[in-house]
Amino acid sequence: MRLIDYLAASRLYYQRSLVTLPDILLIEIPPHFAGSGLALDRYYPVILESLAEMHEFETFLCEPRDTLVPPALLDHRPSSLRADDIIFARYEPTAPYWPWLLLCCWPPNYTAMVPFHIEAFARGAYTVEAFTSAGEVDLAEAALLATLGPHEARHVRCVEGMIGNA
Repeated sequence: MRLIDYLAASRLYYQRSLVTLPDILLIEIPPHFAGSGLALDRYYPVILESLAEMHEFETFLCEPRDTLVPPALLDHRPSSLRADDIIFARYEPTAPYWPWLLLCCWPPNYTAMVPFHIEAFARGAYTVEAFTSAGEVDLAEAALLATLGPHEARHVRCVEGMIGNA
């Protein structure tokens, strides 16, 4: 069996809006494998930082195997993105009924504050949340900014792109 035919048969590619951001492949996990550990209880985001990683992941999905395995090939690979500031980026779905995504890239000084940060951050640097509307993303961004508090210097700017804002 191949993951691409079964576990990852339904998926959508979210293209980066800036060249410095990753792409995201969102896999809709079949209902009998879905659950509370997934975004919106059914989506598994895969962060792709390069074209080579995209090809590597597609090859992984197409490999014949005896049993199903989680599509976690890149989850613990260290991120190549280096940032001193927290980055929020929204990804708009390109197909109906798929969720909006909010990707956050956290600098090492923030990830180090979280116990077991290897498990809390994809690729050691990212969190991804899924939402049913752009309005929900707006609320989540506002809540995240509010948690930073007034002592944190931050510059928030939206950059219009073909697909979403960053």
